[in-house]
Amino acid sequence: MTQLLVPAHELLACATDILRDLGTPAAPAHDVAESLVQANMVGHESHGVVRLLEYTTFVERGVLDPTAEPQVVHRSGAVAVVDGNHGWGQVAARFTADQAAQAAHEFGVGVAVLRNGNHIGRIGEYAERMAADGIASIIFCNADPTVAPFGGKERMLGTNPFATGIPVQGEHPFVMDIATATVAEGKLRVARAAGMAIEPGAVIDAEGNDSTDPNAFYDGGALRAFGGHKGYALSAFIELLGGALSGNHPSVTSRYREGNGVVMIGIDPGAFAATDFAVDVRETVHALRASAPARPGTSVLIPGDIEASLRAERSERVPVNDNIWADVLALRERLAA
Repeated sequence: MTQLLVPAHELLACATDILRDLGTPAAPAHDVAESLVQANMVGHESHGVVRLLEYTTFVERGVLDPTAEPQVVHRSGAVAVVDGNHGWGQVAARFTADQAAQAAHEFGVGVAVLRNGNHIGRIGEYAERMAADGIASIIFCNADPTVAPFGGKERMLGTNPFATGIPVQGEHPFVMDIATATVAEGKLRVARAAGMAIEPGAVIDAEGNDSTDPNAFYDGGALRAFGGHKGYALSAFIELLGGALSGNHPSVTSRYREGNGVVMIGIDPGAFAATDFAVDVRETVHALRASAPARPGTSVLIPGDIEASLRAERSERVPVNDNIWADVLALRERLAA
């Protein structure tokens, strides 16, 4: 695999050009491009500029309206229902996160759900966004069926990511962001583009056999849930609540709407009169980092440390797989023609 170091501003400009050529107005084009580039910067290439190839097909198939804007279609106290109107997922998800955060400031807890939003990208981004506003969060969403249930071989569940965010006074937040599949489907795209094998136990082929070939998935196989029956249970929970509560519906039902059914829960720690909350959080994360590592020369990290470190390291130049970058450049040239 060859990694090219692409200037961050060039990566952002290229992504923005593609989105503009797809008919996206300037402001949302920048926001979506920024979201994708940030995913590359923090090491989540599966949710980075490689997604432009897939997103272009969404627009060309009429699944995604690049001019659509999200709107609140129902509000009841601390609850808001957002309709993305089949526009850009990142734009709608940022709007939904802001709705949850605003309600949390007002009521102590806020819940906002999103339907008709298309793929929203890296959900840890929205946990970071709320944490920057002083709000803790729990976020999850369902997605197109790609994962086999425990003991099965058919695609029945989405990768169904789950994220949490907690503000940490004076430093980057605690952010856990995981797919409930063993790997995110986008990582298979990256591995396939690089001609690499994937880790054992992540994918089964169409017959239900384990495979380390990413093509096995695209030839009719399925992803596995992480942690066996435990990950399967969590994925099913997210499928039910993320899909059904948002109004996007679970992905195996006849009513499922293509894209992510998103639930964002915001919590204002100050509303609970927990005057030591910030102190407890900061002391805990510092204690974890200071604890003895199992192997010399390593250190204990907290969720969010790797992303923060990579973001700082890649602020000027971002590593991108050469095949993916070539495909993105070719896409820009095709759309500009």
